[in-house]
Amino acid sequence: MKIRIILVGLLVIAFQAQAGTVDCKDVGDQLNGLASADQKIRQEWESLNQNLKFWTADHDALQKRWRDIDAENLKQVKDIIGACGWPKTKEASHSAWLLAQHADSDLKFQRLARGMLETSVKAGIAAPRDLAYLADRIATNEHRPQEYGTQFSQPDRCHLVLSEVDDLALVKQRRLAIGLQSLEDYEAEGRRRLIPADCATGERHNQ
Repeated sequence: MKIRIILVGLLVIAFQAQAGTVDCKDVGDQLNGLASADQKIRQEWESLNQNLKFWTADHDALQKRWRDIDAENLKQVKDIIGACGWPKTKEASHSAWLLAQHADSDLKFQRLARGMLETSVKAGIAAPRDLAYLADRIATNEHRPQEYGTQFSQPDRCHLVLSEVDDLALVKQRRLAIGLQSLEDYEAEGRRRLIPADCATGERHNQ
């Protein structure tokens, strides 16, 4: 445990050293603006995903824009957290979590954010569900079983794949304990949002 604390401390110092000039007075507005851009590109993807032609015409161009937005968001959120620490309000904390959740290109930063988010949850600021999502995201990125069943992949436009979980019964219990909807309802919601109507309905594909 002491080793983990020391390592997290060194990571915080490293990110502080990398941070540029950031105005911590309006950190909430900055993070909320970045989170808005994050959601806008993903909503655009979900909308275009309903059109079969999208997969052959605009798919690559939109993916590039998505990567560019995520890369810029990652740079800015690292600067903000390095200079100002984890946000002290629920809304700004949620925005910071969202940006960390989608920072898959920087696993070191995701781990740092998880530690800060855990502290925020214990302080009664951040939501436990945000911590569950980020912990699952990191586990999936590290090729480990997830604990809350929050992470699915979409190998093609017609299928969702549940990433590996440690124990399905325990996953359902953990979700209930922190107020997440049932795994079945969560998956059904994902299918309604992400699977186009022209796809044949099928059973879940487990990884």
